[in-house]
Amino acid sequence: MKAEKLIYFLSMILSKMLNFNKHIGRIAVKNILIIKLDAVGDMVYATPVFKLLIQKYPKSKLTVFCQESIKSLIKYDPHLSLIITDLNQLKKKYDLVIDLRGNFQTLKYVLLNPPTFRLDRGTIRFRNKLKGNHPHELVTNVQIIEPIIKVDFKSLKPEIYFSIENERLVKNYLAQNLIGNFAVLHVGANRDLRKWSPLKFAELANYLKNQIQLEIIFVGSSQDIIDIQKVQKEINFKTFNVAGEFSWTGYAALVQKAKLFIGNESGPLHVAAAMQTPLVGLFGPGEPNVFYPFGEKSTFVHHVLPCNPCNQIDCIHLENTCMQRITLTEVIDKINALEF
Repeated sequence: MKAEKLIYFLSMILSKMLNFNKHIGRIAVKNILIIKLDAVGDMVYATPVFKLLIQKYPKSKLTVFCQESIKSLIKYDPHLSLIITDLNQLKKKYDLVIDLRGNFQTLKYVLLNPPTFRLDRGTIRFRNKLKGNHPHELVTNVQIIEPIIKVDFKSLKPEIYFSIENERLVKNYLAQNLIGNFAVLHVGANRDLRKWSPLKFAELANYLKNQIQLEIIFVGSSQDIIDIQKVQKEINFKTFNVAGEFSWTGYAALVQKAKLFIGNESGPLHVAAAMQTPLVGLFGPGEPNVFYPFGEKSTFVHHVLPCNPCNQIDCIHLENTCMQRITLTEVIDKINALEF
């Protein structure tokens, strides 16, 4: 956290230096660089920025610098000209750099290769903190470009695009396995304290199969397979596991066809929200509001304890963590309130 705060501070100072005595309206913006070096959910909620920038500068070239593991998520976004994952591939000069989430290396790059104008996350986080406010991640991302674009926040929504080939693969998979209506479950998470119990997921799967007549497809990365197997051991009917089998855009094509998604706070949850799939998100140690699933068809269960938010590693309630306080009844009530 200390390193992150230092990056924000230095980033804010750097923008003030670069933008001193300049007016963005007098700059011909032809090349734009967006820096976004964090996880899947964060990138999902950055996608409205891409669309807004191209609407503002329709003839510009929009480049995104991101992690290699995230590249496939935005591969088919029509607003992007180029996706880069290697700092050495960046140009020496951009008209506009928008730092949605950088690091010390990207600060150094901008210092050595100053753009004509720069907008950054640090400035917005500082302003929001002064107001005692930490809004949803989508809102924070869009606030960063507010100095150049008038934004209608009510119309914002994340969007993930997939290919015809992605859609074909999903259709073939469903047909080959004789899967009709189905629910997608994601039982993994990048922290153990974010995981709902395997037994409760198994009880939920039984409810979805027996009461709503939905087939069950487990999703995630190959790292989630062990967690999925723990759940499957508690289930006495056939389920399906595609963890590690689909790319991010392939998963987007799959979850868009699902009747329902239920999962822990994670990347798959936020992709499901972007695809407008009815969903219930299960939240524990994460900060309230900032990463709740975004969309009219999205809901969640979250027991916010006095110790929230925490570092998601050390828990003072190991005998009854915030995730384990989520009951099956609560989740079923949320499901029944959804339209699908």
